[in-house]
Amino acid sequence: MNKVDLSDFYADTETSETRAYEHALDIEFIVHREMKHLGLSKSDLAKRMGVSLQSLSKLLNSQPNMTLKTIAKLELALGIKIVPQVIVSHSKELSFSSPNDSVREQCALPAILPAELSADCDVPFQGE
Repeated sequence: MNKVDLSDFYADTETSETRAYEHALDIEFIVHREMKHLGLSKSDLAKRMGVSLQSLSKLLNSQPNMTLKTIAKLELALGIKIVPQVIVSHSKELSFSSPNDSVREQCALPAILPAELSADCDVPFQGE
């Protein structure tokens, strides 16, 4: 059986809707993993979040329209923090002007966050 690489097709057809769906799947996976780790049922998690079981079930069915507040409720109920990760798409990368070409290799976070949020990174915030 031959393997087919669909990465180019996926990159060319990606939309905000497909990206949102991907994020929702990632969050759903994290929530289920943490529920299992903590031994929580959906009912337990719903109680911790202060929502109905029906509302939680709707959220966990890959609904790509979760609000940041809903994600925060999930984090607090599970005792976790979901941290976004920036992955640069080299095929569509914008030029990165820096006096030091190796800035990206030195810092895990790009210089797009306020300085207090990127304390582990000695690259200054672009707006500073």
